[in-house]
Amino acid sequence: MYKKRIVAFLAALLLFAAAVAALPVTVAFVDGTVEVQSKGAWKALDFGDSFDSSQTVRLGSKAVLELSIQGGDTLVLGNAGVYVIDTLIKKKAPAGVVATVAAKLEKIAKGAGQESTAGGVRAEDVSDLGAELLWAGAGNEAEAMYNAGINAYDEMDYPRAWELCLEAIRMYKEAADPAGAARAAWYASLSGLASGSGAKALSALRQASPDDAAALRGSYVLALATLNAQYGSPEEAKTLLKHALDEHWFDDPSMEHDARSLLADL
Repeated sequence: MYKKRIVAFLAALLLFAAAVAALPVTVAFVDGTVEVQSKGAWKALDFGDSFDSSQTVRLGSKAVLELSIQGGDTLVLGNAGVYVIDTLIKKKAPAGVVATVAAKLEKIAKGAGQESTAGGVRAEDVSDLGAELLWAGAGNEAEAMYNAGINAYDEMDYPRAWELCLEAIRMYKEAADPAGAARAAWYASLSGLASGSGAKALSALRQASPDDAAALRGSYVLALATLNAQYGSPEEAKTLLKHALDEHWFDDPSMEHDARSLLADL
């Protein structure tokens, strides 16, 4: 009887220690099917939902989840699977080439460093790329929405730019204009990065295809591959980079160098 009480006491102590160690986390962004395990059942997560880091989450295909952690840190998951949040919080952030290229992307998204490049796109050229691409079809409303998004981006209203470009993606798809959708997805990703959310950037890029991005193909692939590698999908990143290199999409030497370095590092 005494031994049973000791075992029960130790078990309760372990549970208490786990509860104390767990941190509150809040859903800052979610796209796709994302669930948290609660009392033996799976519950869909939505914006603003809170739970503790000892719990398990499950992501469906192409889902993206961004969590705000007590203390100011964030955690982004971008690959299908089942995860215990505590174990991920304790892992170190990706270093090496992934971190270097990710930093370049964020710098360009915020318009810093006029001579620096991210994916071969100069900061001063980003706002002109959309105007250089041929847009055709019946989606005048999509084009108007896209232009509104670009204006918001130029005014550094990044959250609004992201929302407008997302709506433009939807409208371009309705107008059967995949090139327009890819263009809007690129700007949505820049807006997401500039606002501090890699999750938003990854979600946006996944809504179109780099094959349809015309002059932006190389930049699109490098950004998408980097975000995939950064947030848990290295195999998808490798597939993207290999395809782009085989097709000679990287016409800028620095862009190709980053792509090859990233591929070698994965």
